[in-house]
Amino acid sequence: MKILLRVVGAVVACVILALVILSITGLDPNQRRAGLWLKGDAASFPADWTFADKHQTLLLETHPWYLIPHSVTIFFVTDNGNLYLHADYYSAGQRFPGGKSWTASVARNPKVRVKIGNQVFDGKAVLVTDPAEFNALFEDFRKKYPRSPFSDDRRRSDVYFLHVLSQ
Repeated sequence: MKILLRVVGAVVACVILALVILSITGLDPNQRRAGLWLKGDAASFPADWTFADKHQTLLLETHPWYLIPHSVTIFFVTDNGNLYLHADYYSAGQRFPGGKSWTASVARNPKVRVKIGNQVFDGKAVLVTDPAEFNALFEDFRKKYPRSPFSDDRRRSDVYFLHVLSQ
């Protein structure tokens, strides 16, 4: 019994040490692998996000219920200087916010951090519900990512956009 307690204690100590180190160094996501804390140069929320258009993806940090940040690589579009995150659903029957850890986190807590290049911005993400705004964003997405399967009109109902606003 003492050996089991020592082993469990050592494992818990290692996990805590790893989390402390990662909170200092960060762990950016990489392609389809999720990450934890985003590290970079803190930047003030821009009035115009069009500078981001030269990038194909951005990194997004959300704040799940279990208190350890969750970050992912996602597609995005800009429209009229505003930044919009793209969420798509492959599985039939899945709808926002279910099916993805990051969308479920944003639905629970809209506070997000966005990393573009080495700059990190604090904001909040709000689901786009206006049909006219959605249609304009869908066309922007279709132009930016013409080879995406979600650029097809048949997949329109599987796509969601979230507007990133200043906190």
